[in-house]
Amino acid sequence: MLQKIMREETQDSFLLQYEKKKMRECAGTLQNLASAFLIEEKEEEEEKERQNLFLRRRLQESRVLAADHLKEMAAMMQKAAQEKIQIVRFSPKQIKQMIKALQPEGLILEDFYILEKENGRKEVIIRIYQNNFQRKNQFYSTEEIASFLSVLLNLRLVPSLKTPFFITDEPQNFCFEEDTKYMVLTGYAKSVKEGEKISGDNYSFFETEEKKFYGVLSDGMGSGERASIESEAVLEMAERYLDGGFSTGLTAKMINDFILAGGEGKNMSTLDICSIDLYSGESEFLKVGAAYGLLKRDGYVEKIPSISLPLGLFYDLEMNRYQKKLLDGDYIFLFSDGILENFSGEEGEEFFKEIIAEIPYRRPSEMAGHIMKHAIAASRGRIRDDMTVLVMGIWENME
Repeated sequence: MLQKIMREETQDSFLLQYEKKKMRECAGTLQNLASAFLIEEKEEEEEKERQNLFLRRRLQESRVLAADHLKEMAAMMQKAAQEKIQIVRFSPKQIKQMIKALQPEGLILEDFYILEKENGRKEVIIRIYQNNFQRKNQFYSTEEIASFLSVLLNLRLVPSLKTPFFITDEPQNFCFEEDTKYMVLTGYAKSVKEGEKISGDNYSFFETEEKKFYGVLSDGMGSGERASIESEAVLEMAERYLDGGFSTGLTAKMINDFILAGGEGKNMSTLDICSIDLYSGESEFLKVGAAYGLLKRDGYVEKIPSISLPLGLFYDLEMNRYQKKLLDGDYIFLFSDGILENFSGEEGEEFFKEIIAEIPYRRPSEMAGHIMKHAIAASRGRIRDDMTVLVMGIWENME
């Protein structure tokens, strides 16, 4: 039996190293392609007399951006290949104890092991099915299984985002991961410009498989349906790239390139991204033409500046980036221009920060509504532009 376990562990280790080797080879190929794009660009620089200046510049910029895309993908694959993962298999005695603990619940455990990553985080992989006769078609959810495993292993676990939701009477693999240190609660408030039916502002809150939480806001140029369509397109692209693991910076560049490929000046929306690592509390803010944001910690309010131009103007994209370690009880506020126009100038900005500092609520939804009421009051009841405020509250996960 011991020799069998050792053979399984050796096989697992070999397969893992083989997969990492193939990923490194693929990353190297992407790096070479990126270099080839840049070399061709230099060769074409020498042929100025044979090409139109504008077209040559567009081609050059497109190649540089394509090279950036390939480099980013190569870096992602290299990072995945270099990550050290230890497969921890349990002894037959330990597995027998797990089987015995789950059997009274009608759960049949076939396999069980833990992946321990380089950063110390653990994932639990199990192959399990349910005794349909014993449970009479009342299937356990993976959240209930996570609770069982948390007690048995003394490790706070939650189901992975893409793991099946229910245990069925057919054997399946399920993945559980350590719960995050932080959780985020959100709130928002929106008002539509007078005379319009649709807001040109669009926003999104979402969490990725890597346990990063994102708040994204885009303010379309102008107002009404056209502005809404443009900002929604920006938002959908941002969600797709960020969920795919791309950095905030390259996400903004790719969106900008897509807009410019459709024609100059067709979409000049803003892009406002806040990302939060739910394990470490590290946050990043990226702003392209967006209004400044605010961070509230107890009674102190800190400004997150922004002075860049919106998307769709130049290939050489200007971005404002800011990083901050968040703590339990912090609040983040993102705004569209329509909110801050009511608190213009140095005095108006200071007054607005006082409003944020003295908010009498703790729930993000109530805080957002409170800010919107003050913004409308400051404009004497007139809504001259679309107004949106997003609020994210960060708390330590004590469950």
